[in-house]
Amino acid sequence: MSPDLRATYRLQFHKGFTFADAEALVPYLAELGISHLYASPITLAVQGSTHGYDVADPTRVNPELGGEEGFERLAARLAEHGMGVLLDIVPNHMAASSRNPFWTEMLERGPDCPAAKLFDVFWEQGRLLLPVLGDPLQATLEAGQLSLRAEESGRVVLAYADHAFPLRPESGAELRAAAGLSDAPAPLDAEARAKLDAAFASADLAAILDAQHWRLGWWRMAAHDLNYRRFFNITDLAGVRVEDPEVFEIVHRLPLDLMRRGLVHGLRIDHIDGLVDPAGYCARLRALVGPDVPLVVEKILEPGERLRDWPIDGTTGYERLNDINGLFVDADGYRALEEDLRARHLLTDTPAKRLADAKRQVLSTSLAAEVEALTRLARDGLDADIARGDLTEAAIRQAVVALIVHCPVYRSYATWDGHAPEDEAIWDVIREAMAAAEDPLTNAAGAVLLERLRQPHIDSDRQFRLRFQQLSGPAMAKGFEDTELYRVPVLLCVNEVGGSLEHPSRGVDEIHALNAARAATQARDLTPLATHDTKRGPDTRARLAALSFWPDDWLGFLDETRGACAALARQEAGLALPDPLDQVIILQTLVSAWPISQERIAAYLTKALREAKRHTDWETPNEAYEQAAQAFATAIVTAPEGEPVLAAIERLVDRLAPAARLVGLAQTVLQLTLPGTPDIYQGTEFRDFSLVDPDNRRPVDWDARRAALEGAGTLAPEDREKFDVTRRLLALRRTHPALTRGGYTPLRLAPSPWRWFGFERRTDGTAVRVVVPTRVPDPAHGAPHLSFRDGWGDEEWRDLAGAPIRSPGRSLSEQWSLLVAVAGDVSPDLSA
Repeated sequence: MSPDLRATYRLQFHKGFTFADAEALVPYLAELGISHLYASPITLAVQGSTHGYDVADPTRVNPELGGEEGFERLAARLAEHGMGVLLDIVPNHMAASSRNPFWTEMLERGPDCPAAKLFDVFWEQGRLLLPVLGDPLQATLEAGQLSLRAEESGRVVLAYADHAFPLRPESGAELRAAAGLSDAPAPLDAEARAKLDAAFASADLAAILDAQHWRLGWWRMAAHDLNYRRFFNITDLAGVRVEDPEVFEIVHRLPLDLMRRGLVHGLRIDHIDGLVDPAGYCARLRALVGPDVPLVVEKILEPGERLRDWPIDGTTGYERLNDINGLFVDADGYRALEEDLRARHLLTDTPAKRLADAKRQVLSTSLAAEVEALTRLARDGLDADIARGDLTEAAIRQAVVALIVHCPVYRSYATWDGHAPEDEAIWDVIREAMAAAEDPLTNAAGAVLLERLRQPHIDSDRQFRLRFQQLSGPAMAKGFEDTELYRVPVLLCVNEVGGSLEHPSRGVDEIHALNAARAATQARDLTPLATHDTKRGPDTRARLAALSFWPDDWLGFLDETRGACAALARQEAGLALPDPLDQVIILQTLVSAWPISQERIAAYLTKALREAKRHTDWETPNEAYEQAAQAFATAIVTAPEGEPVLAAIERLVDRLAPAARLVGLAQTVLQLTLPGTPDIYQGTEFRDFSLVDPDNRRPVDWDARRAALEGAGTLAPEDREKFDVTRRLLALRRTHPALTRGGYTPLRLAPSPWRWFGFERRTDGTAVRVVVPTRVPDPAHGAPHLSFRDGWGDEEWRDLAGAPIRSPGRSLSEQWSLLVAVAGDVSPDLSA
């Protein structure tokens, strides 16, 4: 019997954290109050994978994690404690790796072999390009970096660095024949190997390369000439054709078998927007797993965008993370910080214009190959339109780019033979945005392409529609998440996956309306405060949100440290390195995550600067600029000359500490009590001041957390109170159905500088009331005080410790400064 979905706990599996490690944690997670272990992908991955999304064989459990036997032991241990597994699966892509048997079969046997059906390869463009070489092919050949090699099985491969590319059978047979061996591969003894080595030495390597189903190329070619779909711009992750029923069966064979055996109880679908037909995929999966199995998808919704009516339980919750975060961002404070950057000419244009520019940049660089492929599809069948409208080939390409640049969401969901009114609405927004921003010729070409999206004439139009949708998502992700969010340091807690720089703050009524609607549908999808992909940990964001309450403190800090920062920056040709904008990013990052080591901030800066693509990037690193930025941050953290800045950082962190503590606790309370299923990322039951991965994937101190559960160990008071409130509310979720299936009624609270947010959830004779502050005013306002416009009522209420609440306006816990009131016959139970 599957356990009820009550609370999930995300664990990241890799060679350093295996099923056995998770098995040892099960008693702790059960006593904490978790119902489901939320497991990162467990299938065979590239050797040494730190995340599992580089799937090498979806039909096997990764032996590095403990293999199938290890997973069975983990599942049995969970079952002993009444817990289940929510498993992360990856239907969109697989590793283009020699460890992938399907990939290597396709390389060896070409487009007509069974394995070739798995991969989204455009064979009509010729041999499969493998852009893996560090230099151009001819230079690599001349340097002797390519060689023939015989594996133990007798199969012949081409070796390059750590790569091994199988030759087609005919090539292997010819080489074996030249060595006087049989045509078919066979295990080799020393004599046979010596003969093969001699044949390899005299072989015409260039001619052998020309005869393969694949061709090697310089890695820089991938941005311009690629004939397979990949995951975003990651060349060694090849797109999978999961829309094909046979491919679907192969990809889902293992998770469906684990579900049939009662070892897995729900699925998380990675990157649903990469699929050709997400709606059809979800319908097929739902039919196989049944109506009650939890299915959640990784899907980023823009503000105001609704999830399509798919037969699933919802998303992994980035929109809810940002709603909770935005509730604590002061709109006036954010505006003051933004105006300061504009006044200093560090920020220009509107968020929409900056996003369009960022998307255009990634489409012209790292995603250029995808744009070229899409342009070829768009161009097919347009001869009459081009002649009639005096259009040009260049205009068609510019229009393809413009369609993607101005797409307001990650993608539309038209299929081969139809589309919905929601898709029409997206295309209308694209048309209006193009009209306002593009030249007349591009607009004329864009109008033709938009008409083909609406009413395809030929099959290539339909292919264009599908491929357009598969590219608009990566363009948004790379342009917004991995470019724009690293360029705009107004308030970095807003710069989050699924966030919006146009909607940094959320109103109380807005959040009430969203949650009332969720409660009405009995929502059980996930509500995270952190994931393996978030840009910052929950307490990093909480400290920054507190900064929005007192923007003058941040502006005063910048004024106070400006001279010292100028002295720390390197001067080159009259310019500061790092430039003033990056200095703000560095300073705000240090404030948000302090205390932080030099090693952590250095790793973060390498990623942040390259993702921003202003002075450096991953393809062409500007080492001088990166070194200057690293030296600037290192001096602040460790050097005597940085002491004035460091002292100012510590004073500001101390000033923010009381408000940051309240925001962090209040966000935790909302995560655990609002409609939906709270999802706790590994280790964040303590305060978490992480930055983007790999910082947020550092090892967790599990011993400290076990000790906290037992009331032992030495913890900072702030960690203890976050842990305690987490544990108590998870216990309340176990005993009070109001928190798992109750309704949602806003509490009418009197205006206050604390801007209280409160609601009641009630069902089956149990009720819970929650009130938290969403602002922390200056201490001059005095202690917090609550006033209920409709009164408190006559029911008997208790706090989380079981003490009666008689005067809620004065019952804010001295420990937590927030109110959770419980009514009903069931008392909070901290036993597992």
